[in-house]
Amino acid sequence: MSKYTLDRIDDGFYVFLSKDDESQQRLIAVSEVNISLTEGDIVNIHEDGTIELLEEETKITKDKVDALIEKLKKNNS
Repeated sequence: MSKYTLDRIDDGFYVFLSKDDESQQRLIAVSEVNISLTEGDIVNIHEDGTIELLEEETKITKDKVDALIEKLKKNNS
């Protein structure tokens, strides 16, 4: 099992970046995935190809990014 972040959807494929090494990517056809995913979602991709959305980890990461964006906006005002 490996942990990935959904970077983008490109030409019918989900493009996942490895959490351990973002230079490593994995492409999976959108048609092969039976759950709804959005950019920034963090998932486990199991050896059998099943994808598990890590909802709590995704929420924590998105909250951190949102807070950083707000801080940057305040500093540039």
